[in-house]
Amino acid sequence: MVKQPSQINYGIQYLRSLAALGVLLCHYGSDLKNYPELAFLLSFGKLGVHIFFLISGYIITLSLLNYNYYPKHFFKFLLKRSVRIEPVYIITILLTLFSFYLFNHFSSFKGGDLPFIPGQFFAHVFYIVPFTKWSFYNNIFWTLGVEFQFYLLMGCVYFIKNSMFFRIIFLILFSLTVFIPFANATNLLSNYGAIFALGISSLHFQQSRNKWYLSIMILDAIIIYLHDGYLILFLLTISILIIYLFKYKIAILNFLGKISYSLYVIHPLIFIYINGITKKTIPNLINYELLFLCVQITTALGLAYVFYLLIEKPTIAISKKIVYR
Repeated sequence: MVKQPSQINYGIQYLRSLAALGVLLCHYGSDLKNYPELAFLLSFGKLGVHIFFLISGYIITLSLLNYNYYPKHFFKFLLKRSVRIEPVYIITILLTLFSFYLFNHFSSFKGGDLPFIPGQFFAHVFYIVPFTKWSFYNNIFWTLGVEFQFYLLMGCVYFIKNSMFFRIIFLILFSLTVFIPFANATNLLSNYGAIFALGISSLHFQQSRNKWYLSIMILDAIIIYLHDGYLILFLLTISILIIYLFKYKIAILNFLGKISYSLYVIHPLIFIYINGITKKTIPNLINYELLFLCVQITTALGLAYVFYLLIEKPTIAISKKIVYR
């Protein structure tokens, strides 16, 4: 019998919303030339990426446990995840390529060229850009590659044995991979192993209250402090408390959580369009930096919601129909 999730974890939804908004504010706030202190504060929004990795460790493990996953289901798991995340991702890539093709017909555009190169395109589709000579179409796409590496590891390895001993050993080794000096480590799962492992062990401890998983959480906290610093450790600790303690629905945060993936993926392209259109139509608005920032955020949220309704929501429904038998 397939075990279905019993309820929405609103803490996860709230973290998704805050992480996506943080990354957006980091990017949009960089234009606040007249408010350097605020721009500096908003730059910490980039740490939202680490929250996304923690969430993935927690929620992917929860999903696979709930649906009685075994490695023999790997290709269905991969299909399920691809249906869930790739349409938004690929359509954003195509829109980016088309947009730069369009922009280059205007002499005032200073953004450079972004030609369609089949090798570069398929390197994005299969999340192997860091292992090729190509660069990312957009810098935020590197995080999706790390997520995909995590899916491969969980789908192929973590559920080989339904044994606490096996899981503890796996989590210890996974956490310690952060100290392996790989080249280009920033784009590799190993660089964030302790964060993903913290998400996994947090779920197991929440479900079982087993002290072994608590020990793994403490180990991960020490590793994260040594590897990433106290600020990220503090942020992730607060995130775990939110997952554990927040049980009630807050409509606005729940809404932002729903559109968080679309918002995260599409917001850099929206930024380019908003700035370009504003400079052509109402250039004086840019001088009112805080007002313009509000316009940017509101527009990004609105268009992300449209993206969610047209693309993401239907693919979520399709993904849910793919079950493990």
